[in-house]
Amino acid sequence: MAANRDVTTEFFTDAARFAEAARPLIQRDPVGATIFASVLANQVAVPFPGEPPLMVALTIPGRVLAAALRIPRYPMTVVVDPEIADQAGVLDELATAVIAGGDRILGLGGRRGTVELLSEAWAQRSGVRPYLRMPLLFHRLGTLTAPAVVAGAARVASPQDPADLDLLARWWFEFEQETGANAHAAATAPEPEVVLRGAARGQVVIIWSDREQPVAAAAHTPVRDGSARIAPVYTPRQFRRRGYGSAVTAAAVRSAQTLGATEVSLFTDATYEPANAVYRGLGFAVVAEFAEFEIPTR
Repeated sequence: MAANRDVTTEFFTDAARFAEAARPLIQRDPVGATIFASVLANQVAVPFPGEPPLMVALTIPGRVLAAALRIPRYPMTVVVDPEIADQAGVLDELATAVIAGGDRILGLGGRRGTVELLSEAWAQRSGVRPYLRMPLLFHRLGTLTAPAVVAGAARVASPQDPADLDLLARWWFEFEQETGANAHAAATAPEPEVVLRGAARGQVVIIWSDREQPVAAAAHTPVRDGSARIAPVYTPRQFRRRGYGSAVTAAAVRSAQTLGATEVSLFTDATYEPANAVYRGLGFAVVAEFAEFEIPTR
C-alpha cells in the first residue's frame, strides 16, 4: 500500500473509546473479530491487571481499516476490514506503526490469512520473522447433539465457594500447562484471582460430577449480542475417555442458551483431532481458520 496521507494511526488509552471506534470494523467481520471483540469487552468490563493494553486503529475519513489489541503477556490480536482490496498494504502500515511505537509484542493472532500477511509485514519491517505457533479452528454450533448417557450430573460452579475456587484454579492451571494455551501468560501455580476475574466479567463455569466427585468443567463467556463462546473445557487425565468432556460441554452450551445465546462457538487446536472429533459429534462445525504466530526474541 503506497503511503497515504489520509490514513491516520491512533493509539488509544481508553478501552471504551477504542471499543466505540472499532465497532464498525467488528460489525463488518464479526467472525474475524471474535477474539478481538471478546478480549476488548473483557477489558472494558474488568481491566486486565498490570500495564495498560496496546490499542491501535488505522483509519481513513469515515472508515476503520484495521485495529489491533494487545493485552500484556498475550499475543496482539488483529482484525482488518474484509472489504479492503489491499489488505497486505494496510497491515504493513499497521506493523510499521506498532513497531515504531516500541511496545514489546510477543505474538500475533487473528484470522489465519490476516496473520500470515501481518507476519510477513512484521518480518520486513522488523527483521524478525514470526513463526506459526498454533493453528486454530473456529467452530459454531448448529444443532446440539447430546452425548449418550454419561454417568453424573452438571451444576453451576460458585467461585465464592472456597472448594470450587480452589478446584477451578487448579484445573485451569493444569489446562494451560497441558495445552500450551497463553504460553507467555502461563502461570507457575494455580491463580484463584483468574477464576474470580472471569466470574466478575460474567463467565459461567459448569462442573460435571460423578457420584459427587468433580470430573470435568467447561466455561462459557457472558452472552453478548446473542453470542457466547465455550472456553476452557478440561477433564483431568484420570477421568478421561468416559464421556465427561462431551457431557460438560453440552451442559455449558445449554447454560449459554438458557441465558439467551442463539449462537455458541468455540476454538480448538487444528492439529488435535480427538478434540475436534468430540465437538463435531456435538454438532459444531468449522467456520473459519485462525492462527497464533510467535515473534522470536532477538
